[in-house]
Amino acid sequence: MSKKAKIKIAERAPLKLVPAVAPMPPFVRVTKNEKVAEQLEALFENANDAILVVDLKKKEIAAANLQALELTGYLRSEIVGDSVSKLFPTNRELPEHSQGLALTHLENSGFFEDLVLQNKDGMYRFVSLSVKVLSLGRNHVAMCIFRDVTEKKNMERELITKHGELRNAYLSLEKANAEHRAMQDTLVESGKLAALGELAAGIAHELNQPLTGVKGFAQEALATIPNEKKLESIKTCLEEVVKGAEKMERIITHLRKFTRKSTEDFEWVDVHEVIDESLVMLAKQFRSRGIEVIREYGSDVPKIYCNPFQLEQVFINLATNARDAIESKRAGRGKIVIRTLRHSSKIVEVQFEDDGTGITEAARSKIFNPFFTTKEVGKGMGLGLSITHGILSRLHASIIVESQLNVGTKFVIKVPVDYRGH
Repeated sequence: MSKKAKIKIAERAPLKLVPAVAPMPPFVRVTKNEKVAEQLEALFENANDAILVVDLKKKEIAAANLQALELTGYLRSEIVGDSVSKLFPTNRELPEHSQGLALTHLENSGFFEDLVLQNKDGMYRFVSLSVKVLSLGRNHVAMCIFRDVTEKKNMERELITKHGELRNAYLSLEKANAEHRAMQDTLVESGKLAALGELAAGIAHELNQPLTGVKGFAQEALATIPNEKKLESIKTCLEEVVKGAEKMERIITHLRKFTRKSTEDFEWVDVHEVIDESLVMLAKQFRSRGIEVIREYGSDVPKIYCNPFQLEQVFINLATNARDAIESKRAGRGKIVIRTLRHSSKIVEVQFEDDGTGITEAARSKIFNPFFTTKEVGKGMGLGLSITHGILSRLHASIIVESQLNVGTKFVIKVPVDYRGH
């Protein structure tokens, strides 16, 4: 290399390294070891959390790392050396269950949650704050580590809002369900009145027959009283009067029980007894129409937990439907077979089968709809099977229909022994 070239290199200004990070404040910098100081500055500047160093005497921000600048939105020149109060929330109502960042949080070591910091744009950021107060010579500084939890808080508030909306929706659904249950109860009661209307003629006949006997025997007793030799005849007549009166009393008592509110008195009942009771008021009608009722009861059928009068209404509706189907066939006679069996340890099956007119395929899909009927005008409201379906649904029971036109119909009911276990 020439001498001239060597002189040029010697005259070149020495290179000066510019630190990649902002220098720490004078009272924080480690002066004994410059290499360690540079490493600490790099760690401070590139920490994952926002860090501010606050001079508590001057109440100024002495240093801020990159995350602190990003959190607050300020440039370094805008925040370092300026009052820390610029980060305190002003002129706006704070969100619920939170408090604004204040000087009191910086003056004592500790950990604080749900603090609100105001950034350069005036927007609020939710932060958690860890403070360590240090004495460096004559200076008292607060090392403040902020963690931005704004997204977390927004999600929490959104979750609370959604929870409120879900709760309101649930309450609305409960109200709708209550209204539906009230309508169902009204429908059941209307069905009872309709069933009683259809049974009125049979009931009148059932009551009139014992009443005629009561009247006749009473008249005969009165006629024989003067004759002491006929005391035995009087006794017999009076016994018949009592029997007739008791029969009327049983019929009237049963009618009163049947018309009670259907939500009362759930108990363990014998399904066979309920079927027999449901046929009491229909027996005369079946006989007058030439309808034979065949009971094929299973021997091992357990008792079921239900309201006996609700279940009786189901059986009355099915029996009257069978009666009408047989009568519509105009054969002058007919047969209803009622079967019971133990379907499983938890299910009792009841079948009502008739040899009436049957149901068309198109009608089978609609028979459980309210007010749907295939009967002549004035012979049915179309509520019986709808109410039957509603009552069975409450017991978690099922009902299906099998029918063939001009051959007959079979309803199959499967009732849980105890619906509360379903």
